[in-house]
Amino acid sequence: MPSHSAAERQALADALAAAGPGAPTLCAGWTTTDLATHLVLREGRPQVRLAGAVGPLRSWAARQEETTRAQPYPELISRIRNGPPRTSPFALPGVDQRANLLEHFVHCEDVRRAAPDWQPRELPADRQTAFWKSLSGPFGKLTLRKSEVAVSLQTPGGEPTPVIKRTGPGVTLAGEPGELAMYLSGRKEHARVQILGEQEAVARFRSLPLKA
Repeated sequence: MPSHSAAERQALADALAAAGPGAPTLCAGWTTTDLATHLVLREGRPQVRLAGAVGPLRSWAARQEETTRAQPYPELISRIRNGPPRTSPFALPGVDQRANLLEHFVHCEDVRRAAPDWQPRELPADRQTAFWKSLSGPFGKLTLRKSEVAVSLQTPGGEPTPVIKRTGPGVTLAGEPGELAMYLSGRKEHARVQILGEQEAVARFRSLPLKA
């Protein structure tokens, strides 16, 4: 049985293929072609992504991105679907599951939810559980660390799980783990999440910028 990250990789490749090149996504300013380029470079040539943050190397990195973007769209999708090359750090045992599970899920939904009349996918319970382990652990703590109010996460039928502790009234984000992942990844308007709590605490939390 494939890992959850592997299953989400295939779902992402399927979504990109179905949408076609140049289609909109929820990633600000990115089309499906831009997203596919990012994913290929992230796994296959991470040095290009790093070089883009270094002043003297930005021009070189931009040229490498353009060269990759110019490749046939089906080829980009094939490279995503087939996984990282053996020389990539993402090919090390266990790295794919830890680094790519939410990455693949969120980007798959970036493609799907940019289209009208989208509906959440029905995901296996154990995959939602895998999402939850990341959200209630390091991912959630890192994403919400700047919140001025306490934050708990809650799944349907579950008890609120504190992620960020603060004095005073806090908020609870309630939804399926996949929906919470979308919200915490900055896709607030496209995530089916309820924010529960006192009005002032909710207002303060809503002002928190989350990475898109």
